[in-house]
This record gives sequence, C-alpha cells and structure tokens, in this order.
Amino acid sequence: MSQTITEKGKTLHSSEETIVQMVDARAAKYGDRTVMQSKQNGSWVDVTWSRLAGAYRDVARGLLQLGLGHNDSIAILSENRPEWAFADLGIYATKGVVVPLYWTLTPSQIRYILKDSAAKAIFVSNADFLDRILQIRSELPDLATIIVFDKIPSRTLPEGVMYLEDLVVLGCGAPPEVWESMGRSIAGGRKSDLATIIYTSGTTGEPKGVVLTHDNFLSNVRGVLAVIDVGETDSCLSFLPLSHVFERIALYLFLYAGGLIHYAESIETVVANMSEVHPTILVSVPRIYEKAFGRILDRVRESALPRRMIFAACLKIGAKVSWRLQTGQPVDGFLARGHRIADKLVFAKLRETFGGRIRLMISGGAPLNKHIAEFFHAAGLLILEGYGLTETSPVISANFADSLRFGTVGHTIPEVEVKIAEDGEILAKGPNIMVGYYNRPEETAEAIDADGWFYTGDIGHIDGDGFLVITDRKKSLIVTSGGKNVAPAAIENALSADKFIDQAFAYGDARKFISALIVPDWERVEKYAEEHKIKFSTHAQLCNHPVINALIQRRVDEALEEFAPFERIKKFKLMEQEFSQEDGEVTPTLKLKRKEITRKYWKELDSLYQD
Repeated sequence: MSQTITEKGKTLHSSEETIVQMVDARAAKYGDRTVMQSKQNGSWVDVTWSRLAGAYRDVARGLLQLGLGHNDSIAILSENRPEWAFADLGIYATKGVVVPLYWTLTPSQIRYILKDSAAKAIFVSNADFLDRILQIRSELPDLATIIVFDKIPSRTLPEGVMYLEDLVVLGCGAPPEVWESMGRSIAGGRKSDLATIIYTSGTTGEPKGVVLTHDNFLSNVRGVLAVIDVGETDSCLSFLPLSHVFERIALYLFLYAGGLIHYAESIETVVANMSEVHPTILVSVPRIYEKAFGRILDRVRESALPRRMIFAACLKIGAKVSWRLQTGQPVDGFLARGHRIADKLVFAKLRETFGGRIRLMISGGAPLNKHIAEFFHAAGLLILEGYGLTETSPVISANFADSLRFGTVGHTIPEVEVKIAEDGEILAKGPNIMVGYYNRPEETAEAIDADGWFYTGDIGHIDGDGFLVITDRKKSLIVTSGGKNVAPAAIENALSADKFIDQAFAYGDARKFISALIVPDWERVEKYAEEHKIKFSTHAQLCNHPVINALIQRRVDEALEEFAPFERIKKFKLMEQEFSQEDGEVTPTLKLKRKEITRKYWKELDSLYQD
C-alpha cells in the first residue's frame, strides 16, 4: 500500500511571477544596499541591488539588439561571479531560456548540450572557456554569438565573438522600441514562462535536458523560506557551481530573502574566504562537511592528552544537548551551564573554521553521514539535510530547525507531496515538478504519470514520525547472485566517513558477495606508513603493501560492523587515483557515476572474484 505525506505550513504568497520581477521588487526595496561581493585584485568589491538591476537590463538590451529573445536558448559557461547573475537575469528579461554549463565539461560534452538545446549564443568568462567553444564552433550551426566576460590582452576576437562590455554598449545604443520591448517583456512575464534547461549529470547515460519554469523555481524558494529561516541579515559564500540546480536555487533564495552573496575565489580558497566574509549560512555538498570533520579530528588527535580529554568531555555534553534539542526537551540546569563552558572552551573555536558567524548549514546533492551531522550539532553547528533532484527544482523535503532527525531528509516543504510506491520508489508531486525533458516526450511520460506524480528513481521509506529516509537510487541497487538486495550508497557513505578512506565504490551485482574499490586518504596513509617504517616512493607500492591492506581491512570491518553480513565488503582493491570529475567518474556534486566506474575498472573488479 502506498504511503503519503504532506507537510502543513505557511506558504509565502507573492504577485511576483518571474525571477526578474522578484529581483526588481527587491532592488526597489534595498536600492544601494550590497547584494553581492566578489574578490578582485585582493579586495572584496560590492555590487548593489541597484547595480544588479541595471546590469541585467544592460545585458537584456544587448541581447535584444542581437535579435535574441522569446524562448531562445542561451548558454553560460563560467565560474561563480556576479556576471553569471547578470547574464542569467538578462536572458530572463528577454524571455529567453538559460542553459548553464559546468566548467569541468570537455569540448565534446559542451558540444552535445549546445547542439541538443539549439543554443544561439553563449556567455563565457575567460580565454580558456572561449577556446573550448571555438574548438567546436564549426559543428554548432545555431551558435551565432559568443560573449566574453574578461578582456583577453593581445588578442583579436574572431567574428561573432564580443566582450560583455561591447554587448552593453550595443544595448545602450538601442532605439526606444527595444527599451520598450524589454520593459514589456519584464512586466508581462508569467510564472509559466520557461526559465532554464539544465542537463542532468548523466550518472547512468546520456544527459537529458530538464526544462524548468519560473514558477518551478519561485514556488520552491517560497516553500523553503516557509520552513527554514533565511532573512535579509544573512549572508552566504557561493562556491558550488551555479550550473547545478542546488546552488542555483540558493542564489534565488538569497535574492528573494534580501541576503548577501559572497562569491568564493575558487573551491581551494573556501576556508580562507569564509574567514574573510564570515557567512551566516553555508550551502554545501556533504564532502565539504566530511573534510572539515576529518581536519578537526586530526587536530584533536595531534593535541596533548589534557586537550583531548577536554574535547571528549565537551563533546559528550554537546551530544546530550543535541539529543534534547532533537527530541524537544529543555536544556537547563547543570546541562545548560556545562554547555556554556563547553562552548567557550571548544565549540566556539570549531565554529571559527567556518568564519565564526555560521548559524545554519544546509547539505544536499548527496547523502550526508549521520554521525557527521550529529558531531556538528553537538558542537552547536546545525546541518539541515535536504533532498531533491534537478527535475524537482530541486527541493522536495528537508529537515527543519524545529523538526529534525539526522539520518533522514526530513519532511516535505509546503505544497509538495511525497508517496512511496509498491516497489519502494519515491514519487513526488507539486509546483516544483519540471515541465519535462527537452525534446524527449516519451521519457517525460515515463517520468511523470497522468496524475502529475514524478518518479524520482530513488528508493526510500517514511518512518513512523513522517520523516523521509532515502535508501539508494533504484538503478543502483545491487542484487547479489544469492538474491539479496544491497544499497551501495549506504556502504560507501559509511566507508568514506573513515579517516583513512577518501572514496569507496561498492560492487557486486549478480556476484556472490560485495566487493569495493577504495581510494585511501593518501595524506593519512602516507603518515601511517612513515610511522610504521614502511619504505615507499609511489602510491602503487602502498596499494600493494600487506600492512596497508591490513590497515584498510580493519577500517572497513569497523565501518561496516552494524551492516548485515551479506552487505559487508569481502574483498577490495586500493586505487592510486581518486575518482574525479575530470575523468568522468563523479558528478559535479561528487556522486559516483556507477556505470562509468564499472566500465572503466571492469578488470580490477572482475579480478576480485577470480579466486
């Protein structure tokens, strides 16, 4: 029998039907207040609300002068920066459709997306991205214009390529009818207008273009804000790719709430940038929290015994407070006093890792290890894990500050429903569900039934208190030769939480037992090898060393001791290199591409079953 849950809660109502109408309303309210900051030449540079509204209009007029407009696909290939938002909103102002591209894509991958979406123009940020497009330009008959954000010294641009500032000049010289056309386009926007085509990362095959409307995004933003407190005094650090729907909805959420967005210089500078801008909210994938967790534990282990004892005592107090908060019990008396002392001695210093002002952390894109969430909550850092897909704009459910259960993805947000099908698949329904897959009516019909239920492809259940629990992807479930169903994500999540294991890939479909490819945390493994007088010059030598393999075997056994016997790893192979985006082995949110890894490392996997 199917189960259904619907979260009751207030819904934010607004006359703003499109994202640009929403931005205009906030610009009228906040004027010269700063909405964005980016670091240029060592200093943080402000973008005000007025500047944002003016900049996207400059882009829109230029696009209209080029003959671009209603339902034309226009791509963006750029790192996170204010110009990304200028282009995004400018395209919307012409009633165009944004096609975001990951900056890690190869020219062939870019070619597929641009051809499939029939993109007529593309914004690129720098010379590297321009060169990628120029490599494939002859194969893209629809692509007429390339617009570059950054000036490229000592280089003449080929025909059909222009700088952003030249586009702005072109737009400023537009006749009055173009200005009037843009005004009508913005004012006449409707919530059903197409906003974007986002190409899925393709964990199991060729990417599909997910078509989303302005209402898909704005209904999702309103639903999240109805249950998670984000306001005009909040700030965030943007570092996940804006080409992914998770960071995209975070952008629109902060614009809607009137908050401040800081753009990180790069993924490598996130920690340093947080210490400079002191964000109040962090939006991230689990890998960032896992890395921070590991660094904190390493510092504790390397400290003197008295410090380790103080940390352990404070963490014990924090765990008690965390449990009381999760179960709605008061924190008072000796526990409250003890927690204040623990906060002063330990927890306040931990929060400095994230800039010192963090009051809320949001996790999505992949499963978050329950123990990591509990650890940070004990330290006074609340991580709210959510769940969704590109096709759902993306948020379906989330943990809320007043309705929290670690190890789950919470309750549905307002106006979104979830039910569990007979085979365990999670189905979702609401205003956040996509229009469909671009030019793929048959696949759209397979994904969304006649009653509007979207088939997520995820397996899960609803617990006794209405919290949604995700088990794994339906297509990822391993069925052993003995007929046992195994969810690989749970195994991989448990293994990667170990300090000596960086990544893990579980395998065993139609096999007698479960095996794994394991990428060690090489920094820790090298240190272990040095401590145990193991001589090595390459990681390959360590991969084949019996002492290192025995170490990983112990860690694997400990990590999976609570799993059923048929779910435990019987054999594994250590890998020299991590699974990476560049090699096509993980998605931009660092989820493993199972089909690609299996294909690429078939010999290694098969060898584990030869004895």
